[in-house]
Amino acid sequence: MDLLVAFAYDVGRLICHQLPERSFFLGGRQLPVCARCTGLYLSVGAGCAGWVLAKLARGWSGITVEPRAALLVVGGAAVPTIVSYATGIMGVWDGSNIVRAVLAVPLGVAAGAVLAAVATKDLR
Repeated sequence: MDLLVAFAYDVGRLICHQLPERSFFLGGRQLPVCARCTGLYLSVGAGCAGWVLAKLARGWSGITVEPRAALLVVGGAAVPTIVSYATGIMGVWDGSNIVRAVLAVPLGVAAGAVLAAVATKDLR
């Protein structure tokens, strides 16, 4: 188990700054990625699951996504994350960890749904 935990933190270090003040803690232990990344990655899973549930509700057919539409949805969903990130970098506004995580959710859900659409060959 310790090897798996160490691996998770090493991977997290490659993709995230892992600053303690910008991270959630669970059981007194810092998560391997920051709050924004946590919100993003958890919501990617929700987006994938949502796509699969939508497919199952339609008998695993009937959903087709155009690449341009997928790009527009992901681009629009990225706006809260981009605004949060940019205002933090500029020193204008820097929300709490919860706010940063929540503002990453639309991007994660949209990206997860598009990822699932690609995996199910519904993005054409």
